[in-house]
Order: sequence, then structure tokens, then C-alpha cells
Amino acid sequence: MKKMKLSAVALAAAFAFAAVPAMETGMVNTNGNAGTDKTVISFSRPAFAQGNGVDYQVGLHYVPLVTRTERFVESDDKGELLRARWTGIRVTGPVPFEPNINKALDAYTAKESKQFDKSCKEMARDARRDHSERAKYGADFFPAFENNSDIYVRRADSLVVSLLEFGSSYMGGAHGMHGVTGKTFDTYTGKEMQLTDIFTSQAAMTDAIKQQLMFDYPKASFRENNGASMREMVDKLAKDGHLSWTMDPRGVTFYFNPYIIGSYAEGIFTATLLYSERPEIFKHDQYTQAITWRGPSMYCMEIPSYLPVRLSDSPRGDRLAVMNDREELLIDYCGEQLRDKFNAQKIRTTFVSIPLGEAKIGRRYLYVDYEKENGQRGLRVYALGVSAPFFVGEVAMTRFISDKVGNNGEDWYVMTNPSQFYMTAMPGSGFKVGGRMTCRVGENGLPEVYEAEGAQG
Repeated sequence: MKKMKLSAVALAAAFAFAAVPAMETGMVNTNGNAGTDKTVISFSRPAFAQGNGVDYQVGLHYVPLVTRTERFVESDDKGELLRARWTGIRVTGPVPFEPNINKALDAYTAKESKQFDKSCKEMARDARRDHSERAKYGADFFPAFENNSDIYVRRADSLVVSLLEFGSSYMGGAHGMHGVTGKTFDTYTGKEMQLTDIFTSQAAMTDAIKQQLMFDYPKASFRENNGASMREMVDKLAKDGHLSWTMDPRGVTFYFNPYIIGSYAEGIFTATLLYSERPEIFKHDQYTQAITWRGPSMYCMEIPSYLPVRLSDSPRGDRLAVMNDREELLIDYCGEQLRDKFNAQKIRTTFVSIPLGEAKIGRRYLYVDYEKENGQRGLRVYALGVSAPFFVGEVAMTRFISDKVGNNGEDWYVMTNPSQFYMTAMPGSGFKVGGRMTCRVGENGLPEVYEAEGAQG
């Protein structure tokens, strides 16, 4: 791939040694003056507390992550042959009691990079052949093939790091293809987790998946004959070890890509099995009798557009979907919608959940990073409550970092901890443009800066 900016293999090495900032393993003490004190997070293995029959893990801490996306273009005399985008991920900063997650994510990134490089070479060869065939018949249109990947972090704490991998491609047909799969690691050992680590039995798991799909999609094509074909496919995928899934803070989500159980037009189907709703199908700790892999009640989770998320088993059915185009962002939360008009073509969305206690719903927000028409970046914040979602405000900061390696790279801070996360200052923020700011989610949902490069907030 001679005309590509940087080979994916070289990128992996560059990414592994990129000069990313270290993240302090502390949380803000919100008592007294903001930003003046820090309390150290406990690095012990999680303890459990019981409440209303639902177990919560205490003492969990968060894993700071950063993603890197590189863009490539290869061309011939007829124009572009291939446009490609590849994403890797790594820990940024010390994780002193889980060093194996560093190794696991570095190895994962290197392996995926090598595979992506191989597929790009094959697609560029096929695109060149396609251009030649079109030229024989006098064509004046030579479409570029596309090969894209991205990573959305569903969970990153001292128990589990779970990644949702998104891929899309176009190879000259009537339309492209897209789909997702998951990769989940035990943070302590660094080993990739299997469904047998999580569920008590395969039969109980597949029965729950089929029930959830039938409940969540009353109008889906797979419901014909009482969902016979869907049920058969779920069983087959489970038997063959081909189910796509991620572990979320409140449950496990399964993904069914186009054509698996439905038509292309129906998109990706999801089924989320919540710990609180089906505790009997999940494995429990033999000493505490709590669900082994249940996540923290305060968390962040990245949300891809057009992929609905099931958040809880409350009577109203807490579900969230985000959709966007060039001119508008649409948020659908529990059936209530908000349409916000701005340049929403390039966005990255993070869902934030902050509990207020057992008797209260808590605070929920959407953090939407976006690129303005002038190329600058900003952050729009929305509140999700008991009524329709509403716009809280915009701030001149972003999780986008900068181009660390090469000319076409993008580095992003992953927001994993609502009490401590990094952002980059933009013009108008009052801080050094491009500087790193350490933030927390404020009482109104907007990020509060309590530490910035060279100054205290």
C-alpha cells in the first residue's frame, strides 16, 4: 500500500509508544474547596454491599484509556482506490494493581492492526481490479472501496474492560456492510473473557436472549412463526461460540448484525440482560453470594449512533437511542425525544450515570463531542431525567486530544470515570488552548475543571 500515509503495522508500534499523558489515580474530595484536596482510591479487590436484594460493588476504580484513529488513502490514475480508518486503544497512565490490562490491550491493538493491514491490501487489490473492469466498458465513475473500524468503550473498571468494535466496508456493490462485535478482558489477569465466565449455563443464557428479543422488538421480521428462525440462530451462534457481546456496567448486551436474524434494513438488533432483572442466570461469588462481575453504579459508557441501549429494568423501560445527520441530533430517551439542530455530522457520545441513592433515580447525562463547521471542536451536554431530555449547555472543551503520530491521526480521551476525566481546552474556555484539563461532572451536568496545565481550577 505504497500511497498510504502510514501502514497499520507501523501504526501499532507508534501507538504503543505515543507520548500520552499519565493520569493520577485519585478522586476529587468534594468537601470544602473544589480542587484543593484529593483522596486516594482504594486499589483492593471489590467488596460487596447488599441492598433491596441487589448487590453493588464498592471499592472499584476506573481504568484510564485513550483511543487512536488513523486514516489512510490509496489511489491510482483513476482516483481513490481505498479509504480506510483504523482504531486502536491503550491504557494511559498507571494501573498499579492491574498491570496485565496494559499488556492485553497492547497485544490486542497490535493483532487487530496486523489483520486490518492485511484486509486493506486485499481490498486495494480488488479495487484496482474493479477500476480496470470498469475502464474496459468505458465507465467514467470509479468508486473508492472503504474499510473502517472504530472502538466504543462500554465499561472500563478494575474488574472488566469491555470494548464494542464497529466495522463498515464498501466493495462496489449496491450498498456497504456494517456490524459490531465485542471484546472483553478481565482487568486483573488481562485474559479475554468468555460467556462461560459470566453465565451459570448456556441454556439459561440463550433462553433469556430469545425472551428479550421477542419482548424488545414487537414488529421485527424474525417474529414470524413465533420467532422460530431467530431461536434457531441464537442457539447455533451460542453453540459455535459466535455470539457478539459486551459486558456493560448493569448487564450484558448481545448484538445481532444485519442479515443474522433480520433484514439489512432492520439494522442491528440488541438484547441486554440486566443483572438486577435476571440474577439467577449470572454467576455469583462463592463467599459474598453477590453477582461476580456486576459493575459500578456510577459509570460512563460510550454510545454509538443508531444503536439503542437498554439502561435499566424500571417500569417505564429505560432505553436510549442517539441518531444524527449533518444538521441535527436526535435523542430518544424512554420514548421522549429531543431534536437539537447543529453540525452533528461528526460526533462521539458518552452516557454518564451518577446515582443519588437507592430511593432516587440519580442523574443521567449525555456528553456529545462534535466538530464545528470551522474545524474547531466543542462539547454539548444534555440531561436525561424523569421527563424529556433537555439541552444543558455547551462548553469550549473536548475529549479530542491531538494528532500524536502521523498526519491523519486522532487521539481521544475515553471518559470512564464521572469524577475524574481528561478534556482538552478549546478557544473560549479560559484555559490554555490545547491544554489538558482534569474534570468532573458538576451538579448541573456540565464538566467542572479542577486542575489544568499550570493552574488550579
